[in-house]
Amino acid sequence: MKIPVDPIDREAFYIDLIQKCLVSRETRKSDYASLRSWYLFGNDPNEPPAMYNKIYPHIDQLCSFLYSAETTRFSIDLGAEVHEGEYSKIPSLTRALNDEWLNSNADQVFSSAVSWALTYNSSFIKLVVNRGIHPYMVEPSCIGVLREDVPSMDRQEAVVQTYYITRSELYSRLYSHPKREQIVSRVGSAPHERTETPNGIDRIIMSQVSPTMYGNVNIDLSGMNRYKAEVSEPTVEMRELWVWDDEREDYQVVTIADPDVIIYDRPGEQLFLKGELPFVQICPSPLYDYFWGQSEIQRLIYLQQMRNKRMSEIMDLLSKQVNPPTALIGFTGMLDEKNFALNRAGGLLATDMPSAKVEKLAPNIPQDMFKEIAEIDAMFEEASGIVSVLQGRGESGVRSSGHASQLARLGSSRAKRRALIIEDSLEKLATMYLKLMQRYDPTHFTDTNKRKFIAEQFTRDYVVKVDAHSNSPIFMEDLRNLAFQLFKAQAIDKESLLDLLEPPMKQHLKEKLRRAEEKQAKMQEQQQAQEAKAPKESKQEQKAK
Repeated sequence: MKIPVDPIDREAFYIDLIQKCLVSRETRKSDYASLRSWYLFGNDPNEPPAMYNKIYPHIDQLCSFLYSAETTRFSIDLGAEVHEGEYSKIPSLTRALNDEWLNSNADQVFSSAVSWALTYNSSFIKLVVNRGIHPYMVEPSCIGVLREDVPSMDRQEAVVQTYYITRSELYSRLYSHPKREQIVSRVGSAPHERTETPNGIDRIIMSQVSPTMYGNVNIDLSGMNRYKAEVSEPTVEMRELWVWDDEREDYQVVTIADPDVIIYDRPGEQLFLKGELPFVQICPSPLYDYFWGQSEIQRLIYLQQMRNKRMSEIMDLLSKQVNPPTALIGFTGMLDEKNFALNRAGGLLATDMPSAKVEKLAPNIPQDMFKEIAEIDAMFEEASGIVSVLQGRGESGVRSSGHASQLARLGSSRAKRRALIIEDSLEKLATMYLKLMQRYDPTHFTDTNKRKFIAEQFTRDYVVKVDAHSNSPIFMEDLRNLAFQLFKAQAIDKESLLDLLEPPMKQHLKEKLRRAEEKQAKMQEQQQAQEAKAPKESKQEQKAK
């Protein structure tokens, strides 16, 4: 984009661009509030929680197939034209990258982002550099893009993030700003609600009635915990605009506080990396013509509604079986009191009517009452591609472990497809980690040739890859089998086998292996020296004789 030079036109350009990026935000916020309620409670925000929320464990299980924080590790792939001397730096940088990933808690942040990306349609991770790399998850309701019909983050000309901070925090962040006092006095602050989910009493819809209603309603207005954050401290709404500048060939970052107070207007290179956005989108179900993608929960809502309806009918049927309706035939007077006397322990009922009788109208309980519930649960699994073998359940006709492994391999194709989509976002995030380490990390590393270097001296022609699809447990069994096959074929050594298997205390095992190999090599040298010395002594003895 071409950004105006005049300050007044520039400010109007930024504000207009932000409004265009956030045009669908309010609509999406209400949709996300509904999806959040279905994920946590199995019902609409205006309804009580479901008796059994099938959506939550289903999403939790699906997320465990798509990403595993425990087994994920990265490798660095160099370009075709990179000098061969750069390969000696890869082991040290790979280990440093994996350590930085774990130390910054990126594994847990990414795991949480995957869960909420399945709940909503997308989630985002933002990298902030401040004495280290800090990843933060950003909800999709806080993000706005200029073109929602373009499905890629890198192809967006403008991206907006909305967040909230207190006035004291804003004052602290502007410690070096020359107009700090003037800016803080202009911004407005107000209490902010994190979500649009209403409170219990707010869900009562009042309308005009005639005649006027009197009396009290005996209901619990407190409800249950809806996991809604309550912040009494007034906060300031902040908007961070990232817009592409054609002249600089970099993003221009504009920080604006409510109401439209521009605080910073600076190149993106001062905050992050030149030509790079600090946001990484996680979208497990992308759509070619919709940036936000498809929500996994949205396709499960109707199944959960069907399950809730059937469960309520079953519970009503069981309640009638335990306390069936009663027919008092031939009785007169207060029938409610007579029925109450019949239903209490030690109750007594007397009548002088010879034809009077009491009948219990208990309903018949069908034998396959819960069969439909099982069918609905099977629909959940079919909707997300989770077969029974992947869940550890046996299949009829399976006679060996090899047969079960083959069924699991074939049945996991749909889950593998999504795991590869998650892997792309994971690789992009890890690549940004290494680029930030090259720019901001002064740590000295040692290559395989015992030479010192820093990350800045490493080539720029590389891509960080997820090593052997280790982000998903679906691929791990195949990886273990492949590792042992390569070791038996003598294609890899023992140290490479440990790297592929990732056992506990890997570094300790590698150090013990190195010492054992050195000790074995010394023993072989001594044995060879003794064997070479023995023929010489025998020849000398023969000459002496």
